[in-house]
Amino acid sequence: MKRSELDNDPYVVDFCRGLSEGQKESLRPAGSIDASSITTACQAFWQEALGEEMPPTSIQDADIYEHSDFPGLQIIPQLLPLSAQILFVSQVMHTNLANPSHKTNLATDYDLTYPSSNPPYRSLFTHGPTNTHAVPKTPATLPLNMSQYLSRKLRWLTLGTQYDWPTRSYPRTSATPFPAPLSRLVTSLFPHIRPESGVCLLYGSKDLMPVHRDVSEQCQRALASFSFGCDGIFVLARGDEDVEDEEEKRKRVLVIRVRSGDCVHLDGEARWAWHAMPRTIAGTAPKGLAEWPVGTQGEGVTEAERRAYEKWKGYMGSKRLNVSCRQVWD
Repeated sequence: MKRSELDNDPYVVDFCRGLSEGQKESLRPAGSIDASSITTACQAFWQEALGEEMPPTSIQDADIYEHSDFPGLQIIPQLLPLSAQILFVSQVMHTNLANPSHKTNLATDYDLTYPSSNPPYRSLFTHGPTNTHAVPKTPATLPLNMSQYLSRKLRWLTLGTQYDWPTRSYPRTSATPFPAPLSRLVTSLFPHIRPESGVCLLYGSKDLMPVHRDVSEQCQRALASFSFGCDGIFVLARGDEDVEDEEEKRKRVLVIRVRSGDCVHLDGEARWAWHAMPRTIAGTAPKGLAEWPVGTQGEGVTEAERRAYEKWKGYMGSKRLNVSCRQVWD
């Protein structure tokens, strides 16, 4: 589907475009997270991540929408302000990605030269794009330079309790704690969630997530899924039985355009619904985040790091990062 067709598709829920009369009948406001609570959560996030005060930021109440046909689904558009989005991406893509305890899809095939945890170089993005730091574990595999590694091959990163993708299961015990700054933000916004694991999915313009259900967690608690960078098309479906009637089929599928800073909160029936991410819309990342890692915040960012980040300018302009924070065990 062309971008123009997607922008005008009447079946896509798009809060920036506005809801149709039919969408308003099923998608209803169900309260909000007030600006004061969001500000408090972001301030705590800043302190935990950087040990600094959050810079002055305009923050508005974030409305919560529920869908009558999908019990447990809550959509919270524009929950996080841009500055918090940038810090969230920096925590995942600078700090957590540079920690070998948080595994990636490339960990089984490559030995990676990780940067130091101390200044002046603490991020994989301080490696030059053409430098080779990913050495294959078998001779049949070619080495990767950092541009290939970070821009083309990197697909996912697991935070905290390490999800085993081949077996689609979680270990009973985990030596890897969930990152404290992200945990502070999530629990401040959603006190009923204790983040133990995070699945970070990185999409390019041609990447997608196929239809699946979350069946690995033993916990019945809700999940908070945050979007960063380019817009994405999120599809949620209910029911397992085949349906012939086209109108009924359409009612069982919900298509949402999620934007940077949005949060999808899944609980109850919606927590276990079929879902997919079939499309990332290139060129839609908000200005400021699109230039990342240029613009990385913090008084502790060294001049050497800033110079290194210039070589990666625009990385998030073609990417979408989705981070699902979940509790694994009751």
